[in-house]
Amino acid sequence: MRIPITVVIGVVLAIVGVIGLTVIFPNFMATNGEDFVNQIDTSSGLEKYQDYGVGDTVTIVDTIARMEFGDGQTQIWLDTIGKSPSDPPFRFGSNLMGDYGVGNQVIITFEVVKDSNGHHTPDANYQENGLSPDAISSRYSTVNEYIFIALLVAGLGIMVYGGYSSFKGGSPLSPVTMTPDDDWGFPQAPPVAPAAPMTPPQPQFPPSTAAIPQPAPVSPPPQPVPQPAGAPSTMTITVPPGVVSGQVLTVTMPNGQVVNVEVPPGSSSGSQFTITVKQ
Repeated sequence: MRIPITVVIGVVLAIVGVIGLTVIFPNFMATNGEDFVNQIDTSSGLEKYQDYGVGDTVTIVDTIARMEFGDGQTQIWLDTIGKSPSDPPFRFGSNLMGDYGVGNQVIITFEVVKDSNGHHTPDANYQENGLSPDAISSRYSTVNEYIFIALLVAGLGIMVYGGYSSFKGGSPLSPVTMTPDDDWGFPQAPPVAPAAPMTPPQPQFPPSTAAIPQPAPVSPPPQPVPQPAGAPSTMTITVPPGVVSGQVLTVTMPNGQVVNVEVPPGSSSGSQFTITVKQ
């Protein structure tokens, strides 16, 4: 069965989009709450992030397990960290109870800074006011996710278009080359004509003079009979257009003699008269 190349391209793009959304982004471009907490090191007496330095951006993808609002701040516990009071929450300096709820997948993004005591902290105001409400967003709302979603949508669209075009057209001929397509939709090479069988060379014989018709002898053209010297030469002259009687014409006689002839009276264009000239 022939598979159109557009369908193959669409399938590849759709697969890349799905893998990006489910594997690449949440596992390689982001982390979850548990992995972020586990990499915090307090062995030196200061809270340090092993995987992140000052100025790095942390992206956490997780699910809300618990929410509380009080004293102007919203505390959010993530599912991978735990929702008990002893588990560390993320604090935000605004009321987010109406924007998010338990079970929502969210993305928390912040920049790593160092406070006055040398501890690593999500941002400069985190200890007092909490994170900005811009630091949290719903899943499938970041630029990287939009790219993978676009790949997925484009792949599905190309795949549907290719399948529909193949079903609608139903022709095995390529629209460009008008040659049959192979099973992947690429034009096949045109068939090669079989080579003509080799025939052995025939022996060459000298042509037979008996079988070749001989051309008939050609008679030489008749030669003009020379006129005897002193014989008069006669010539009939047709009066050229625009010439009237009394005009003088210069003519060449048959023997090559050039003479001047006056057009006789009564002659007009197209009329003829005869002259005789002695050599």
